Amino acid sequence: MKILILLTSLSTLLYADFSGMNNGARSLGMGGAYTALANDATAIFYNPAGLAKINSVNIFSSRQKLYGISNLYSDMIALALPTPYLRTGLGIQQINLVGTYSEQIIYFSSAGIIWALNRPFRFGLSIKYENAHIKNYDNADSPSSFDFDMGVIYDINEYLFFGYSGKYLAKPEFKFIDRKDSIDPIHTFGLCYRWKNSVNFLVDRSLTKNNDKWHFGTELWFYDVFASRIGMFDENLTIGFGLKSNSWVLNLAVVSHEDLGSTYRFSLGLKANN
Repeated sequence: MKILILLTSLSTLLYADFSGMNNGARSLGMGGAYTALANDATAIFYNPAGLAKINSVNIFSSRQKLYGISNLYSDMIALALPTPYLRTGLGIQQINLVGTYSEQIIYFSSAGIIWALNRPFRFGLSIKYENAHIKNYDNADSPSSFDFDMGVIYDINEYLFFGYSGKYLAKPEFKFIDRKDSIDPIHTFGLCYRWKNSVNFLVDRSLTKNNDKWHFGTELWFYDVFASRIGMFDENLTIGFGLKSNSWVLNLAVVSHEDLGSTYRFSLGLKANN
């Protein structure tokens, strides 16, 4: 009975479909509106086409303690490599309730670029291995599945960018004990408007079989060193801050939830100089 209560709580918090995964603090600070902007290693999780924007090695890691719940953490690490012809990315996301339950996704991503109407058209694909594990409970399955995501980003002009990503396109199935569920594909369309190379205005709309969500965000850079961010999704307000140099990036995001309170996410990125 205790494990069923736990799983019910997790499904309420994480939607039991890997959607509570850590995607990094920068995107969270903008309400998760990142599909058309994705331009660092965390593009693996939002829109793999964004890897085609990357011309140097960069790695990001992030940790989040979810809503102050004891021993419940969400972590990620993402690596982008400027390999010839096609850019390459590797990523791992994990949710872990220490000693009780865990979810993990491993990504292998690749992205390239072609020119359409004299504008860059970026495309990307992620092959994923997803697994979940209930610990210390003999009758529970530990399901796993292979899956894939895909995405595109098109530069409409030098200020306006369109992005699309499709996630869970294989519609993976997972069974715990005697219950089997599948994850419906998520199709997200996004726009990013960049003003004076220092302000990004973003909007995403995510569509599933039974639901759709809007994500709004803004990012303002001061002297290309310090950033302030604000966003909104599911009536939840997010704020964030960023600080960067030529070789590192530090981001912080805060999510305010009406029932669960606030939670904080930190991420650190390292990048090689061009």
